[in-house]
Amino acid sequence: MKEKFILLDPIHEEYLQIYHEYYVLNWQWHEIAKYHDCSVSKVSTAIKWVDKNKLKIPAKSLLAGAITAVKVRLKKNKELHETEYTKKRQRNHRLLIELNRELREDEKLLFKLQDILSDKYDTDLSTSAAGILQAINDAVADQIKTKQK
Repeated sequence: MKEKFILLDPIHEEYLQIYHEYYVLNWQWHEIAKYHDCSVSKVSTAIKWVDKNKLKIPAKSLLAGAITAVKVRLKKNKELHETEYTKKRQRNHRLLIELNRELREDEKLLFKLQDILSDKYDTDLSTSAAGILQAINDAVADQIKTKQK
């Protein structure tokens, strides 16, 4: 049986990005709305649309969206780290330590997702969306386990 995929237009690509920010990055709805300069109802609509259609979205788009979401968080945390590190007085050392840990964990997650992309698409171009979603969930679960240690 051949899978029917949805062609993503710019609106649905933004929906996919919102979905990954919510599920992969664990951002709150109001943070996503502020980042995308949209309403919370649009965030809700985006998450519902992707949940409903996630098995129809091409696997490569799902994985690319997760990678982009992690890159955005890395960039945001690096900027925050740089801002805190360059302070001449009253540096928050605890914040710097926590940001360093988050940066390491996000880089590990990014490498895992990029590895999945290169492995799956070098050998098997017919990887299903469900398989990619499971791989993303496994990578995120590994990251959560290491944060709890």
